Amino acid sequence: MPLAVYTTLHDPDAAHRLARSAVEARLAACVHIEEIRSVFRWEGAVQDETEYRLLFKTSDIGYDALAAHILAAHPYDQPALWALHIVTGSDPFFDWIAAESSGG
Repeated sequence: MPLAVYTTLHDPDAAHRLARSAVEARLAACVHIEEIRSVFRWEGAVQDETEYRLLFKTSDIGYDALAAHILAAHPYDQPALWALHIVTGSDPFFDWIAAESSGG
């Protein structure tokens, strides 16, 4: 089953490097990068920052390898990292995700 895996980074260049390395390693079929505004509490203070949201399309079998890849490259102390199953959609698209995120 395909997954949508989410994380954020503070730097557009770091976001691009992480996205590209995941696709090159066949850990994700595709990664969307979007500039967002995040408001959150961290270490007792409310933060308001620009971040870059990365949405990886991968297979559920490839999640552990992708998660390890993301966490190894991530500069945050507590990076956001979560995944949702994509439960319905185009079968050919799902087949493409599975084929392109085989992990090598």
